[in-house]
Amino acid sequence: MRIEPVQRVLDALPALYALIGAHAMAVRGYPRFTVDVDLLTADDRVLAPAIWRDLEREGARVDPRRGDVDDPLGGVVHILLADGTDVDLVVARWEWQAALIDRAEPVPIGGGAVRVPCTSDLILLKLAAGGYADLQDAAALLSVGDPETVVREVEAHIGDVRPDVSPLWRDLLAAHRR
Repeated sequence: MRIEPVQRVLDALPALYALIGAHAMAVRGYPRFTVDVDLLTADDRVLAPAIWRDLEREGARVDPRRGDVDDPLGGVVHILLADGTDVDLVVARWEWQAALIDRAEPVPIGGGAVRVPCTSDLILLKLAAGGYADLQDAAALLSVGDPETVVREVEAHIGDVRPDVSPLWRDLLAAHRR
């Protein structure tokens, strides 16, 4: 995972961000193969094409897209670095997502550190996404680490997410306890 050029742009803003997706799951103990790197920020300044100009001069292709009014995301910046590294920078839309980024812990990765959400916050992201693979990922995350702590942390913050996420959590928890 080589994201230093993207980190350089985000750090220069400065924009707080966290690693999410399969790479974050691997950091938290559940390895899953993926080609792209997913980052989450609540800073919509990243959608301005001008901030990516230096990266484009280095050979990157950058495609920022603002989310529509009914989109669950504030936007996405798709970045293909010159070396072929594929990065999706997701722009959060909701306060609970920004809080999740604030709670993320710096983890040494490569030559630096990247903020990574705790396991419970990764579960909340997966539940909010709500797809079949997302729910499978949430179940897998629940099976690693200390389940009592993870359950307590999810339940402390699940009320901040959309109401339709709570039944998904209850079903997941019931299946896990069987």
